[in-house]
Amino acid sequence: MSTFRQIRGTTVKSLTSDPSILQNNQVWYNSTTGTLKVSQDQVAAWASGNNMTSARSYVAGGGTQNAALGVAGYNTGSSATGKTEEYDGTSWSEQDDLGTTRYSVSRGLGTQTAFIAAGGNNPSSTPVTNSELYNGTSWSSTNAINVARSYLSGFGTSGAGLIVGGANPRSVAVNNSESFDGTNWTANPATPFTLKSGASSGPATAGVFAGGTPPASTTTSFEINSTTWTAGGALSVGRNAMGFGGQGATQTAAWVAGGTPSTTATEHYNGTSWSSAPVIASARSGMGGAGTQFAGLIFGGSPDAGTAATEEFSGAGTVAKTVTVS
Repeated sequence: MSTFRQIRGTTVKSLTSDPSILQNNQVWYNSTTGTLKVSQDQVAAWASGNNMTSARSYVAGGGTQNAALGVAGYNTGSSATGKTEEYDGTSWSEQDDLGTTRYSVSRGLGTQTAFIAAGGNNPSSTPVTNSELYNGTSWSSTNAINVARSYLSGFGTSGAGLIVGGANPRSVAVNNSESFDGTNWTANPATPFTLKSGASSGPATAGVFAGGTPPASTTTSFEINSTTWTAGGALSVGRNAMGFGGQGATQTAAWVAGGTPSTTATEHYNGTSWSSAPVIASARSGMGGAGTQFAGLIFGGSPDAGTAATEEFSGAGTVAKTVTVS
């Protein structure tokens, strides 16, 4: 039998970890994981993932592509739900429900094991001040936000968070902003925008907020640096209720996908301007989002009363893959 060296003309190196810099068609053995690895160039694209266990729209999300959280929403029975699910990069699993059933809670504020669900609409579609913290196992109540609102966006972590925008009543956008220190919510100066259903990316002191409504087709974006808001680059496609990375993305590597008016468009932000990226498979809005510009995730959303569909984004580049035998 021919060896790899006889076929390829080189030996397979044994390494304790994957190389930090990859080139296409490298082959090596990872002695720590006991796996044969190969590096391959990949084209940027969205691909289908496994469905959520519960179809819904107006779902909140956070975390990374391989450790995401989907929270609350509006389900196929046309009612609010407090269902919580975790995604491990392959499948979704149901976890403990929110203590207070609601939809359109803060999106993008935290990780899979430390997520804040603030505000939202109760089953009667009335904005609330409820705030709850997820620790990876269960939910616990935290101090209420100061201004009841729904369709709000979040930045940062459960110990250093920021919520902006939203609506109260649910059809009227607000410009309120509040910071969270892990215990208390503190009112901040009003934002220079009065919008709901916008997209947020990055930490509380270095994030970008994009899109939103009214109007439904707004292309505006704003950057926060420390406590100061400035105008950012304009979206190519104006919209609201998009999928986005939240805390998983950054001000200089943000992304949005889908949204209302109905679109499949994806855009990436480099800290200066937005540019088109590969489109999602089907137009939808009100979905949850997680992850980075290179490894994004969207799940749930509408049309209809909700979908369970999941899509994963892989950016262009060279990646390491495990060689398997079937």
